[in-house]
Amino acid sequence: MKLNKYLLATVACLSALSLTGCGKKTVKRNENELLICVYDGGYGTDWIDALAKDYEAKTGITVTWTADTSLLDRIEDQLNNVSDYDIYMSQDINWQNFAAQGLLANLDDLYDQDVEGVKFKDRLVPAAEEMSKAEDENGDMHYYKVCYTQGAGGIVYNIDMFEEHGWQVPTTYEELKTLCQTIINAHVDAGDRKTVVPFAWSGSDRQYYWDYLVFEWWAQLAGMETINKFRAFKGPDDGTYAKGYEVYNPTGVYKDFWTAYDMWYDLIAMNKSNSINGAYGTNLLTAQSAFANKEAAMIPYGQWAKHEIENAVNRKLDFDVAMMPTPKAKADSAQYNYMVGFGDSMIIPENTPNKKLAKDFIAYMATKEACKTFVEKAEGPFLAFDYSGVDLSSIEANDTYVKSIHDKLSNSTCFHLASQNPMTYFNVNKLMPWIENNYYYASACSKPEDNTSATLSTKIYNTAKNSWPVWMRNAGVN
Repeated sequence: MKLNKYLLATVACLSALSLTGCGKKTVKRNENELLICVYDGGYGTDWIDALAKDYEAKTGITVTWTADTSLLDRIEDQLNNVSDYDIYMSQDINWQNFAAQGLLANLDDLYDQDVEGVKFKDRLVPAAEEMSKAEDENGDMHYYKVCYTQGAGGIVYNIDMFEEHGWQVPTTYEELKTLCQTIINAHVDAGDRKTVVPFAWSGSDRQYYWDYLVFEWWAQLAGMETINKFRAFKGPDDGTYAKGYEVYNPTGVYKDFWTAYDMWYDLIAMNKSNSINGAYGTNLLTAQSAFANKEAAMIPYGQWAKHEIENAVNRKLDFDVAMMPTPKAKADSAQYNYMVGFGDSMIIPENTPNKKLAKDFIAYMATKEACKTFVEKAEGPFLAFDYSGVDLSSIEANDTYVKSIHDKLSNSTCFHLASQNPMTYFNVNKLMPWIENNYYYASACSKPEDNTSATLSTKIYNTAKNSWPVWMRNAGVN
């Protein structure tokens, strides 16, 4: 399938017109200085500071880094005009679109570069190579990004509290339901006339953290063949995009998604006692504080949980934490890990003069030493490289959280929902399991009767069906 080249050329020109007249500008820069911009999120900055210093010590190259929460607001202007940085690392970079406009550096030589005796591409986790290729302006496939992290998410729990009260880590959904009731019945004092509840979570800021459980239940129930059919966004009969909206048909490949949603709905929406008071309207800091203050035994989160919670409450947790393997939908279900943030990217602008140096730094990140440093300094997240030969024993001996993330990544079938499909990257946040970036966890708790699976599945299917012709035109596919 070839994209509509006239559409791509028009998009590229219009995006750049006011700044460059459809040309690509470069700027002279110190060839011995590397400038890096990272998204300032839950990973903190200790890791990039440490890697920058280590790289400087090895090469003599000066590495200057910036952490920025507004990176995505201005990255397209940077790529079209004159980039301030040689490398960008962030979630939600619309890299396929940028590649199609000729704004990203071709990374083919990086993927063939030697890293500790193997090619760079052989240091990647499975699926990362596939997820790094895109069409250029001429329709040819090349590497244009490097996957940033592998990703893990699910239920983070207070180990000390579990051990003190004899609560067993649940292995199935039914055991999770039983555990929640056990916690409620225990009436454990949480101070200020409160008793410990099963979950702290934020409905106003991070309700999508529940996706990390629901998506894994979906994969367990449906299997990877069905998940991959969903990601293809093609009609079940003719294999074309024309009826791709059928992937949202609640009687087809989407069916098991709603079974997984019902599991969450019964656990949380229909059992408000399983959550902190008013969780569906609570901000993230309130949820983080409730968990840190031992008012809740568990919290749904991504791999950045420990660092972000400690940073939010401005203190180290005084109890051990771990991310449990997501309790299985059924006792005989396979163990899956949803790769949270697997679509996050490391890219190099085409207009930077320091492309060779930027590629060398990313190759350094693939070394075992750098992979270990990242895990240690980010307190749990793992880069999207193979850790099978990385010795983390010295870290894991003293950090139950890092060990739990490593175990989840190592002992599960990892999958992701990131897509190379033009229907997704030319319709940003339109196509996803929830459609148009709308989540329903918070509204399901405030108005359960209006947010049943029957109601939402019909709504989402109709939205996809009615919007599909426009989305196809946006993507330039037929």
